[in-house]
Amino acid sequence: MKKIYIFGLGKGKEILKEYLLTAQVEILGYIDNFIQDSTKRTDGKPVLTPEQIRDDFDYIIVSVMRYRHIYEQLLSYGISDEKIICFFSFADAVREEYWSVIEKNGWRVEAVSYEFQKKIRPFCQNVIYELGAQEDRDRFIYPHILPAEDAVKKIIRHGMSLVRFGDGEFELMRMRKRAGFQSVNRHLAERLKQILASSHENILVALADNYGSLKKYTTEAAEDIREYLTPEVRREHMSLIDPERIYYDAYLSRPYILYEDKTLAGARFAELKKIWEGKKILIVEGDKTRMGIGNDLFDNAEAVRRIVVPNVDAYEKYGEILHCVRQNVKDELILIALGPTATVLAYDLAVSGFWALDIGHVDLEYEWYCMGAKERCNIPHKYVNELGKGERTTELPARFRDKYELEIAARI
Repeated sequence: MKKIYIFGLGKGKEILKEYLLTAQVEILGYIDNFIQDSTKRTDGKPVLTPEQIRDDFDYIIVSVMRYRHIYEQLLSYGISDEKIICFFSFADAVREEYWSVIEKNGWRVEAVSYEFQKKIRPFCQNVIYELGAQEDRDRFIYPHILPAEDAVKKIIRHGMSLVRFGDGEFELMRMRKRAGFQSVNRHLAERLKQILASSHENILVALADNYGSLKKYTTEAAEDIREYLTPEVRREHMSLIDPERIYYDAYLSRPYILYEDKTLAGARFAELKKIWEGKKILIVEGDKTRMGIGNDLFDNAEAVRRIVVPNVDAYEKYGEILHCVRQNVKDELILIALGPTATVLAYDLAVSGFWALDIGHVDLEYEWYCMGAKERCNIPHKYVNELGKGERTTELPARFRDKYELEIAARI
């Protein structure tokens, strides 16, 4: 009887359990990096953090599909490589010594299917564009995207406003839902198309720099991009993008977690902070977003005020949100973190003469940078829309609560 822990509480755990040789293993418990009250037990077993693992086990089976960082984390705790099984690794699936705990045939099928669907096929479909961007740009049509640093300089020097388009916005323009926090809305789709095609000298339009070489990104980030950007999706994007126009990198607001070389993140954040240095800022954000709370991201601003709005389907309240901002804004830089609604709001405010930036995930990126995280992870008192259970926020710690409440100018 082998004593095991299972790392991960998501979909991968359920797939693993289909092939677990239950008569030959004893599940001691489950492991997760972020435990809330509702997940202290599952399947009748305790849920532990990695620090709470006891030594009397034979294997930790990692059921997380993107397992590399979990594997490295466990190694950093001194756990032997021989005791770590990554269920979605084909290299592990063909190791005979592990077949005593997981049914070998089904496991190998799951592992090879995962490798093909998530890695091999997307890479094969995308590789000609990645290589073409390095060797022969004349053979392929790419959006002309200038670096994030160029956008930041224009914002600082010339007070430019910013609107950003990522996969969520493009999917909504095609009347498909990608982000869980914003439902498909035909009016929103038309507004996004209008803004993408617009041309204003004081508004920078930014696209996610996903269309050519991906070598600057982590393996996981590149795989995510390839999996999403199928040939069909690429064609859809290019039908909406002007190849003659200059865009800017929408990852301006994501300076850290995507990049393989994370040593540049500090300088990137330092430049971003210059945008609001010594300025009064008005943050428009979803409920529980809490930008800058618990860190020093906006400590160099002269003053901070907030308008807090729904964090799910914010566009349903768009007219009310726009009116509220116009009624409340003073002589302030407006920073917006509100998904696709932020794109429209920043645009409408900018054409009305306000200085508005769709700043997206910059606060979460800063949190991950400060903690030295290697992958996205939940921040207990902040809404992390890109992760499972990221909406299950805890109460704001008492030491931050008064400051946060005093900054709120209006709620919708």
